[in-house]
Amino acid sequence: MKTPILAAMLGVSLFALPVAAQTTPPAPTGGTAAATLPNAFGEPPAPARPAAPAVAKAPDIARSEQALRAAIASFQSGNVDYSVFSDDLAAQIREQATTVTPMVQQFGALKTIDHVGQQDGADLFRVVFEKQATDWVIAFDDQDQIAALLFRPARD
Repeated sequence: MKTPILAAMLGVSLFALPVAAQTTPPAPTGGTAAATLPNAFGEPPAPARPAAPAVAKAPDIARSEQALRAAIASFQSGNVDYSVFSDDLAAQIREQATTVTPMVQQFGALKTIDHVGQQDGADLFRVVFEKQATDWVIAFDDQDQIAALLFRPARD
């Protein structure tokens, strides 16, 4: 799939909704965003750091990576486990599942996930699939459910 087409699809995908919530106030009609992460994609991701084999990941980063891997696997299998998401995010994912699930499936097999930073309580990851490199943001709410999950084509 060509990157411009993928970028256009991402613009209308479920994950664009929380991004819009980052820079605009909630609509006066009473709608709420799944999470507000100011400037989550405002800065280009830092280059992936080489993993040091003797250094363990921090528990919160390991938890974020595990949750991200599980979410990606559920999209790729077409069997999304909505119980791991906040109610707001689960509702948004359900609304966009027919668009997002096939898109993630078209990325191909998952090759690597590298933590590239943290911002405003969210973890940023570079996720490389067989056919597409992507940047993802994941954040949790107070009930330890995924409250924000965003992705876009990777910026090199």
